[in-house]
Amino acid sequence: MGNINTFFKLTFLFLFSGLTATAQVTPGREEPKSLEHTFYVAGNLGNDLTVEGQKVLKAIVAASKKDEEATLLVPGNFLPPRGFPKNEAEREAQKQFLQKNLLNAVQEFNGTVVFTPGQNEWTKQGQNAIDDLESFLQDNQSNTEVWPDDGCPIESEEISPDVILVTVDTQWYLENWDEHPNMNAKCDIKTRERFFAEFKDDIKDAHGKTIVVSMQHPVMSNSKRSFTEKIGGFSPQDYQNEEHRYLRGRLETLASQFDNVIFVSGKDHNLQYLEDDGIPQIISGSIGKPKKLSIRKENEHFGTTKSGYVKLKLYKNNQTLVEFFTIENTENPIFSKTIKSDEPNWDEIDFKTKEEIGDTISASIYTEEQTDKSGLYKSLFGDFYRDVYSTKIKAPVLFLDTLDGNLEPLKEGGGMQSRSLRFIADDKNEFTIRALKKSATRFLQSAAIKDHYIKDYIENTVAQRYALDLFTTAHPYARYSLKHINDLLEINAGKPQIFYIPKQKALGLNNDEYGNELYMLEAHVGDENKEFEKFGAPEDIISTRDLLAELKESKNIKADEDKFIKNRLVDMLIGDWDRHYDQWRWGLHTQNDGTKLYKPIPRDRDFAFPNYDGFIPDLVKLGLPIVRKMETYDDNVNNVKWFNLSGYPLDQRLLKNSDWEDWQEQVSFIQSQLTNEEIETAFKALPEAVQDKTIEDIKAHLKARRDNLGDIAQRYYNYLQEFQVLPGTEEDDVFNIVRKENGTTAIQMINEDGKEVFSNSYNSEATDEIWIYGLDGDDTFKATGDGENPIRINVIGGEENDIYDFENTRKIKLYDHKSKENTITNPKSKKWLVDDYEINTYDPDKRKQSENKIMPHIDYNGDEGLSLGLKDTYTTYGLTNNPFNTQHSFDASYYFATNGFEVGYRGEFAHVFYNWNLGIDARYTSPNFALNYFGEGMESENMRDTFGRDYNRVRIEQWEFAPSLIWRGKSGGSFYVKPMIQSKEVSFDEERFIAEAFSEENDLFNQQLYAGGELNYHYENRDNPAYPSRGFEADITTGYKTNIDEYNNEFAYISPSLAIDYPLHESGIAVLATKIGGKIIIGDNYEYYDGAVLGGNKNLRAYRWERFNGKQSFYHSTDLRVGVSRFKTNFIPLQIGVSAGFDYGRVWAESSNSEQWKNNYGGSIWISGFSAFTANTGYYYGDDGGRFTFTFGFKF
Repeated sequence: MGNINTFFKLTFLFLFSGLTATAQVTPGREEPKSLEHTFYVAGNLGNDLTVEGQKVLKAIVAASKKDEEATLLVPGNFLPPRGFPKNEAEREAQKQFLQKNLLNAVQEFNGTVVFTPGQNEWTKQGQNAIDDLESFLQDNQSNTEVWPDDGCPIESEEISPDVILVTVDTQWYLENWDEHPNMNAKCDIKTRERFFAEFKDDIKDAHGKTIVVSMQHPVMSNSKRSFTEKIGGFSPQDYQNEEHRYLRGRLETLASQFDNVIFVSGKDHNLQYLEDDGIPQIISGSIGKPKKLSIRKENEHFGTTKSGYVKLKLYKNNQTLVEFFTIENTENPIFSKTIKSDEPNWDEIDFKTKEEIGDTISASIYTEEQTDKSGLYKSLFGDFYRDVYSTKIKAPVLFLDTLDGNLEPLKEGGGMQSRSLRFIADDKNEFTIRALKKSATRFLQSAAIKDHYIKDYIENTVAQRYALDLFTTAHPYARYSLKHINDLLEINAGKPQIFYIPKQKALGLNNDEYGNELYMLEAHVGDENKEFEKFGAPEDIISTRDLLAELKESKNIKADEDKFIKNRLVDMLIGDWDRHYDQWRWGLHTQNDGTKLYKPIPRDRDFAFPNYDGFIPDLVKLGLPIVRKMETYDDNVNNVKWFNLSGYPLDQRLLKNSDWEDWQEQVSFIQSQLTNEEIETAFKALPEAVQDKTIEDIKAHLKARRDNLGDIAQRYYNYLQEFQVLPGTEEDDVFNIVRKENGTTAIQMINEDGKEVFSNSYNSEATDEIWIYGLDGDDTFKATGDGENPIRINVIGGEENDIYDFENTRKIKLYDHKSKENTITNPKSKKWLVDDYEINTYDPDKRKQSENKIMPHIDYNGDEGLSLGLKDTYTTYGLTNNPFNTQHSFDASYYFATNGFEVGYRGEFAHVFYNWNLGIDARYTSPNFALNYFGEGMESENMRDTFGRDYNRVRIEQWEFAPSLIWRGKSGGSFYVKPMIQSKEVSFDEERFIAEAFSEENDLFNQQLYAGGELNYHYENRDNPAYPSRGFEADITTGYKTNIDEYNNEFAYISPSLAIDYPLHESGIAVLATKIGGKIIIGDNYEYYDGAVLGGNKNLRAYRWERFNGKQSFYHSTDLRVGVSRFKTNFIPLQIGVSAGFDYGRVWAESSNSEQWKNNYGGSIWISGFSAFTANTGYYYGDDGGRFTFTFGFKF
C-alpha cells in the first residue's frame, strides 16, 4: 500500500536517486507556539548499550532538561539480542548490565521512559519473559513503563488532552504463537484480527487529536535490503515476508482513514523520515551496524546512517515539528519537518443561516441521477428501494448550537459503512449524528481491500457507484417504525430522529466530510448516558467484548437470556441480518442476590426490511456464502442458518440456560403485543412522502412473519442446539459430564467455591457435538455414566494444570498443550496434545459450520479453444482446522474445439497427522479430450497451416486416483507426498500425425495402467499477486511410475523450477521477472504423454502447447515489465503496463541428435484493477510464426 501514491509520481522514472547521510533542512521551517508535549525516539539501544547507546541516551537526557512535558519512546530492541535469559545466573548478569547501562542512563530523563517490546525482548519464554522484564524495569526505575504490558499487542494512553500515544508490539503479531503455550493468557485480545479492530478503535477514539503510534517495525522504509530480503521473505523479520507485509499494509491502511496519525519505529539501523498517503513514518534505530538507504528525493524523504535520535514537538494546533539529531551534533538538527494537519478553508464553505434555510427543508438521500437505472440494470440487479432514496422528504433543519447542552464534536464514529460524529454536552451526555447516506469507500475498504488505501482512487468510479446502489437494498426510513415497536415490546433502545443538518461552525473541522444532508440524531448508547430511561436506566453500559470478558472472569455475571431472546426474535421478525457484536450494548442491573445481570440494548438496526430482488444478487450467493445472510424481506425467513450468520456466535455464547419453552414464551409475547393495529401505528412515524405501496408491502410481510414467528424460532432454536460451546471461567472450575440413558448427556459446572454455576442436559437427537473450554485455572473434567448413543464432546483444557478424569471414554476427547503439565487419570482417554494456539485457545467467533460454493469458469486458448466449466466446493470447519476441517471440490469442464470433457474431484481432510492433511485427487477425461503431439526432439514440424490444428491433437482417455499427505507452512512453503494410480488410453486416428508417428499395433493405443508416487516442495512469496514487483518462487517435483499390467514402462522424473521478480526501481515501476525450469526423465521406457514438454503460456510462449517433446527439457523465460500509468477510470482504478519478453529452451530426445535451441520474443499489454486481478494479452513470435496469448495474471 505504501507504493500507491509514490507509484503515480514515479511513472516515467527508471533510475535510482540515493541519499545516505546528507543533511537536509526544510525550507521555511516554522515552530508554532503552545507546545503540548515532546517525544524523543531511540530504538535498537540494545545493539550497543555500552558505547553508542550511551552517547544517544546522554544527549537525550541532556536535551530533556529544557522540556516541561517529555516522553522517551524506545520502540523495540532495548535489550541485547539474547534478550532476558531464562537461566538464573545469566539473567542476574543481564540485570546488572541493564541497571548499569540502561536504567542508570535514563534515570535523569526529565519525563517518562516508555519501552515497547520488540524482537530482542521476545525470547523462547514468550510473554513470561516480557512479564519478568517488565517487573525488573519498573521495580528498579520509577520513571519507566513497558507499554503494551503483559506481552499484549496494544495500549493507548492519553499523554495530554490533545495527544494520544498508541504503543503496538508488532513482534507479538509476528511471533509463532504455537511456541508459547501461555500466549495471550493475560490479554483481552486473543486473535490478530481482533488486534486490527482494536487499533482502528483506538485511532478513531482519538479523533481530533494528534496520535503517535510507537512500534518496532515500520509501515514503510527506504532501507536497502539484500537480495534475499528483497524478494525472499523467508523470515518474519524480513520486510517482504508475507505476514510482515500484511501487518504493515493493514496498519497503514487503517491509519490513512484518519487525520493526525504519526508512526515512529526503531527496527532499521538508521534515521529516516518518510510520508505516504498523508501518513508520516519516522524511524529512529541508528544504534549498531548501519543499514544503508535508498532515498528518492522527489518524495522529500530523508535518511542518514549516522547514529542519533529524533525529537517530536507536538503543539496544540495539531502541528508537529520533527527534528533529527546526530551524536556528533546534538545542538542543531540535521533535518526538520513540520507536519501540518489539513484544515478546511472556512472561506470556501457556504454557511447558511437558519433564516436563509428555514425551519424545514425538502431533501433526499440520493439525487435522482444516482437512482436512475436502466431497465436492463434493474432486471439484473433488482429494484431495491432505489426510488425511496431519491424521494424528497420534509425534514426539520437542525443547528447543533440550538440544542441544550452546548454540544461540541468529540470524535468520529461509524463502522464498515456508516458515517457518524459524536458530540458531548456540558453535562457529559453524548449524542451521535449519523448520515443516512452511507460511505461506499468505507465499505469497500473494510470488506474488500484491507491492506491498500483506496479512497483517492475509488471516488466517482463504477465500483463506488455500485456500492452506493447496494446500500439502497435497506429501506432508509422503515426502521423508524421500530420506535413504537420497541416501546410495545419493552425493548430498551434509542429513539432516533431525522434532521437536515447544514454545514455550520458547530461541526468544526468535520465540515469537509459532514453537513448539507439528512442525518439521524440519537443519544449515544454508552455509560455516559446510563441514566436515560430509554436504555433502562442501568448502573453501567458496556460493550459486548467487555461483557464476554466479565463472563470469563466470574460466574457472578449473567446476561438476561429472556430479553436477549426477545431481541433476537425481533431481528428475525424485521429481517435485520447484520447483528454482530458491536450492534449490542449491555446495561447492568445488580440483582438482590448480588448477581450482575446485563440486559441487551440493540443498536443500529440499519438493515431492517431489506430487498435483494435482482438476478445478480442471487447468482453471487452461489459463489459467496457470506452474502447468503442477505435475504429479501418477505413472509418468512428462508434459511435460519445463513440469515443468522452474524448473530450466531453471540447467540451460542449467551443462550446456554434457555430451553424451547423460554423461546416459545417470547414468541407468544411478541405475537400478542404486535397486533395489526399496532403495526399500522408504528409505520405512521415514517415521513409522509414515503408512505407508498412499498410500505404497504412491508407491513403485509411483517404481519405474515409475525404469524410465522413460532416456526422461525423453532427452526433457529433447533439449529442452535445442534452444536454447543461451553466456556468456563478464569477460576478453578469442575465440569461433571454424565452420560445418561436415551442419548442424554448432563453437564454441570461448579466454581472453586463449590457453587453450581451452570447445569443443563443435551440429547443426541438434537445435539451433535459439544465443545467445553476450561480457560484459565486448574480445571477438572470428570466423565461418568454409560448411557448409549452419547454426544461427541471435545474438552479443551486451556491454561494451567488440568485434570482429566474420564471413566467413560466413548466419544469424548481432550485437547491440551503438549508442553504443559496435565493429569490424565485414564490411560485409555482419547487425547490430542499439541502446541497449537488456535486449537487450544477459546475464540468466541470460532464455530462448527459448513458452506458450499458454486463457481463457473470460462477459458480460451488456441489449442483447446473455448472451454466452459463449473466448480462446486463444499467446506467444513470445526475445532481442528488446517485451514479447514474438510473440503470437497468437484469440477467439470467442456472443451468446444475437441468436444472433450474433464471431470475431477479433490478432497482434503485436516490433521490426519498434526499439521499434515490427507488429500484425495481423482480425475477423468473423456476419449475426445486432447493433448498435442508433434514428434520428439527439436526438429519436429508444426503442420498447422497445411493440415489444421487437429492434425497434432491426440485424443486420450485417462483417469487417475491419488491420495496424498500435504503440509503447508505459515510463510509460503508447502510439501506433499502422493502415491497414485493412473490409466491412459490413446485413440488411433488415421488422419492425424499420431498415425504417422506410431503404428496402430503400438502399445500406446492400448489402455495402460500405472502406479507410482510423487514428492513436491513449493515455496512462493510475492508482494502482489496481480502485479508482483518483488517475488520468489521455487518448486521441485520428483516421482516414479511403472506399469502394473502386461506392459513394461518404468521411469522416474525430476522437475525443478525457480522464478524471481526483481524490482529495477524501488517503487516497483519496472520489474525484471525471470523463470528457469525443466524436467529430466530417468529411464528409457515411457510413452510420449509422460515426456518432458515445452510450449504454451508458461514457456516458449510463441509455440503451441506440448510443441516439443523429449526425455529432458530446459527453458528460461524473462520479462521486463513496466507500469506505464496508474489512473482512475469511470469503472475502477486501473494500472496499465507493458512487458517485453524473451524465452529460450530445448528438449533432448534419444531419437534425435539435434543441437538446436528454440527461442521467441514478444510482449504484452496488461491491465490491473484494484491491485487484485490482472488481464494480460500478449503476442510472441518464433520459428513457427506468431501466437497470441491471454492470461489472468502473470505465469511467472
